[in-house]
Amino acid sequence: MFIWQNKGEYLYAEISGVYSLEMFISAIHEVAEHCKSENLKKVLIDLRNVDGNPSILDRYLFGIEIANTWGPIIKVAAVGNTEVINQMAENTAVNRGANLWATPDMELALTWLEIENR
Repeated sequence: MFIWQNKGEYLYAEISGVYSLEMFISAIHEVAEHCKSENLKKVLIDLRNVDGNPSILDRYLFGIEIANTWGPIIKVAAVGNTEVINQMAENTAVNRGANLWATPDMELALTWLEIENR
């Protein structure tokens, strides 16, 4: 399930449910569509309510999809549970030009996005 909110300075996306590669690929494309239609360049994605742990291959695949879809234009902070974050998708995307950071800390994510109105 996806919840989208235009927060003025950024798009807030909350993703919940059981993890699947298809769900993440769909979310990546929906983020791009929302950013384009709402003229936003910063996104905070809350993944803390996603059940499951993506495989290394899935992380690599959606890292490539992120780079190809968002590129350097959309700056994205992804907030996830500590035990699930391993930077594979982040490194894959960043090494291909994306502007992505994964963290378990919501406040640090907002700071990294340079969001002033919290």
